Amino acid sequence: MATEEFMVILPAYNEEQALKGLILQLDNYFQRKQILIADDGSSDNTPLLAKRLGVKMIQNKKNQGKGFILRKAFMTIISQMPNIKWVFTIDADGQHKPRDIPKFISTIKNNPDLGIVNGRRMYFQMPSINRISNRLTSTWCKYWLKWNIDDLQCGYRVYKVESLKKIIDYGLTSRKFDLETEVMFIAWMKDIKIAQIPVTTTYEGQRRRSRIKPATDTFRWVYLGMKFGFKFEFFHRIWIIRRIAKK
Repeated sequence: MATEEFMVILPAYNEEQALKGLILQLDNYFQRKQILIADDGSSDNTPLLAKRLGVKMIQNKKNQGKGFILRKAFMTIISQMPNIKWVFTIDADGQHKPRDIPKFISTIKNNPDLGIVNGRRMYFQMPSINRISNRLTSTWCKYWLKWNIDDLQCGYRVYKVESLKKIIDYGLTSRKFDLETEVMFIAWMKDIKIAQIPVTTTYEGQRRRSRIKPATDTFRWVYLGMKFGFKFEFFHRIWIIRRIAKK
């Protein structure tokens, strides 16, 4: 599997302090031209730093949300980079560690039919805000969807571009932190094969607090589950799976 087939998206909003160190670590695995900074209207020196480091960049003029800038990055790669077959998403705040990249690549190399490889963080390492909302969505999916994906909100993933096209064509709409969960719901509906691997995460020493808003973002995840739950095709698939599980 040629590494030239990969592109790495780093969604970023005011991440100038962490960005350089992350890109220097990514140099061990990819060329700078394979790194795309998806800048969500930063007011600090994030865009200037991206230019100095010689990586690709797309920008929002103002802050729109992680989901919005990720959708824009996905579409940029699909429409302008036909040679790219796989897309990594890695948060730019230093939480995710590039040393896990070989595990992702090994997983898709050994399982070429996979559409998504999802990173699974350790719950006890998460801040309480992240842990509670993540538990709610993961438990909901385990009960209703009968699958064992434990971390639907993790931003550390690799996507097959072919699968991303199917997900976007279905209708990817989230603009905030709920996008990663929406992607998984659509992938489940489209029968896209998903695997998960444990990843290293670092919260201690981060330069800023989590931007997740406990009440607002938890409501978004709950609303997302309800929105999909009321779709006939979603409910019908749940009904079939639960009938099979009872046999």
